[in-house]
Amino acid sequence: MKRGSLRVYLGSAPGVGKTYRMLDEGWRRRERGTDVVVGVVETHDRPLTAAQLRDLEVVPRAVREYRGTRLEEMDLEAILARRPAVVLVDELAHTNVPGSTHEKRWQDVETLLDSGIDVITTVNIQHLESVNDVVRKITGITQKETIPDAIVRRAEQVELVDITPEALRRRMAHGNIYAAEQVDASLTNYFRVGNLSALRELALLWLADRVEDALQRYLDDHDIDETWETRERLIVGVSGTASDEALLRRAARVASRTGTELVAVHVVAMDDPRGARGDLAAVRQLVTEFEGRFEEVVGDDVAASLVAFTRSERGTQIVLGTSRPRSRWRRSGRIVAGVLRNARDLDVHVIALDTAAGEAPVRPPRQRTGTTLARVAASLTLGAGALALATWVMTLSHGRVSLSTVSLGFLVVVVTTTVAGGLIAGVVSALAAAGLENYYFVAPRHTLNVASPDDVVALLAFLLFAIGASVGVSQLTRRSNEAERSRAEAQVLANAAGAIASSLEDVRPLLESLRAIFAASAVSIATRHDGAWSSAVSVGDSTDLTSREIFAIDDDHHLVVEGATLAPPDQELIGAFARRISAGLRAQVVAYDATELERLAQAEARRHALWQTLSRDLREPLDALDAATANLASSDDLATGDVHHATALIAAEVHRLGRLLTNILDAGRLDAGDLVARIEPTTLAHLVADASARIDTHAHPLDVTIPEDLPALHTDVELATRVIANVLSNACRFSPRDATVHVRAGLVDHAVEVLIIDRGPGISAATREAILDPANYLSDAQLAAGLNLSVAVGLLRLLGGAIELDDAPGGGLAAIIDLPISPTRAAPARG
Repeated sequence: MKRGSLRVYLGSAPGVGKTYRMLDEGWRRRERGTDVVVGVVETHDRPLTAAQLRDLEVVPRAVREYRGTRLEEMDLEAILARRPAVVLVDELAHTNVPGSTHEKRWQDVETLLDSGIDVITTVNIQHLESVNDVVRKITGITQKETIPDAIVRRAEQVELVDITPEALRRRMAHGNIYAAEQVDASLTNYFRVGNLSALRELALLWLADRVEDALQRYLDDHDIDETWETRERLIVGVSGTASDEALLRRAARVASRTGTELVAVHVVAMDDPRGARGDLAAVRQLVTEFEGRFEEVVGDDVAASLVAFTRSERGTQIVLGTSRPRSRWRRSGRIVAGVLRNARDLDVHVIALDTAAGEAPVRPPRQRTGTTLARVAASLTLGAGALALATWVMTLSHGRVSLSTVSLGFLVVVVTTTVAGGLIAGVVSALAAAGLENYYFVAPRHTLNVASPDDVVALLAFLLFAIGASVGVSQLTRRSNEAERSRAEAQVLANAAGAIASSLEDVRPLLESLRAIFAASAVSIATRHDGAWSSAVSVGDSTDLTSREIFAIDDDHHLVVEGATLAPPDQELIGAFARRISAGLRAQVVAYDATELERLAQAEARRHALWQTLSRDLREPLDALDAATANLASSDDLATGDVHHATALIAAEVHRLGRLLTNILDAGRLDAGDLVARIEPTTLAHLVADASARIDTHAHPLDVTIPEDLPALHTDVELATRVIANVLSNACRFSPRDATVHVRAGLVDHAVEVLIIDRGPGISAATREAILDPANYLSDAQLAAGLNLSVAVGLLRLLGGAIELDDAPGGGLAAIIDLPISPTRAAPARG
């Protein structure tokens, strides 16, 4: 019997539309005449999902009792007896009621497939076993219902039901996933944008791996050995030598920029007489640090084995290195050439690693003297041809050309040769031209003898003039080249100087340019502290501040150049750039002063806004206090109950005033940096209880759930309590009458996460951004809604924590407080 086919709708989170799509596919197949039934579907009372059932046939569920409770499960036996062509099975990871045929629903699906029935099913990414631990880190929730990845990977079709986190949260806010009253704190925490984005990316990555596996099966089935680039994979050939570290670091940088997987491979060549394996331990460790993997293969031909491995791993790029130390990857270029010859459809990167381990780089001299031998030889060849051509042309005149004209023609050739090949080529051409002139144009001709004393003088004069012209032209050409090089160097330095910012660290590009142009071993900026000089910023190998060229920037900064011989023009140029740096440092002082003045102005504006808020918020409690005291003073026969009511009102308003003043003072002290933390042990339950007792809940019930197994906290008890009190007070202040304020807690990495949810109007995105950004200052309108939260953000930052503000899916505001279990660094005692 032919096994049935499996189609899986994969989702990143509940509510993305997996069940809806499954039902739509089932209805579409039924319209084509396929026998389709619904084995089990969970609509979760979602109207749109329930409507999608339309008129599909639904197999009644089996009812089983478990511990006195009647539970419904998919009736596997009834479906097998019905034998449809296609069955729809929702929630593949579901655990069946004890006593069912199988423990897991995916096992029921396997039985249906073995019976030749096609199955269409749904599953969320968090239920796959391979990603279960990753999901726990993302959401803080351990999924107890999981299925083996192999079940889903064997499916003929896996379709991702994708939706953006923002769209999913809007769907929840509209009540299309859960009713507003069912959206509790745990769901709000799960459906945070960060969680949904991470789960979505996880689903995409998992599906990408499956697509790659399916592609490889297709290539194998059709005997295709070419590489199809579905996912970038970088293969690095390593040899166990010191150059591997530099090679791997270069390859890792390329991989990180492109999101490419890194695989290092070492080919053990069977023709290696020593069987040398090199130092591969360091390579393995470095590859692990780069989150790649290391492989080792054996082959007769290193190049062919490397290409074969790349194809088997579906690699798209090969990285090889050449280095000064003897290396199997070098071998006179045979391996690189072999890889290039065999890797027809692969990108091959050959990285030159010319510096041996621990060896200082050899810097070229700043100016290259003379010309290369190849250029001299080429110039002499061209000069010889030009001299031969000139001789042939002038001999055709049959003696009608004067000796002075001949000398002038040969002189043109000599000068041209000097320009092309330098002084040596010019002198050789001059000697050759003098010999040709004597042989062909001075009587007696076709001999090297000279009959007339005048001709002797003419030949000597030509020779001296030609050599002199060669010397002059050579010097002129060299100086012209030097001038062009100096112009280019000045342009490089000018570009670097134009990018100088207002700090010492920002001048590093200029120092690099200076070191390269003047072939210096090191260039640094030295600063003076308490009369002693030390290097503040340095490029190159700098160990000693003596025996160097020093250029004063200002009284406390010097520019130091080491290991270079500087001519006076070079010294003047570097001095000019030292003055440029001086101007940048002065600009730094001016910018710092301007920033400080701006900070003071903003602090003053904030204090003004705080006092405006204070004057407005004080009015209500002061009016209440005035009314209560006036009522007590105006009557002598108040009942005891009235007195108690008035005094309670006074106490509540005084407490309210105290909290308001505390927030105002804390905001000012945060601006001034006067608050520091004092660390001591405590528990989250203690902090929440203390914070609840300090605030006015406005008659709102508090739903507090704190796990008992949370670890103890080491934090500033007073500051942490005020953080929670401020956020809780804000939630109670803006929640509708009688609405419950939820408080939940959990453990996330090295912090305790406190989630406080209200059902109020929420906060606009602009106000949230202003509250969370320490560089922003709240406007007058924002202070009214966010003073409590702004102070809480500042206090929590002192404790090394953070607050995230988000819209609650059921309406309102969700404030997530990440409170570190222990301080990230020692905090000073509070004064």
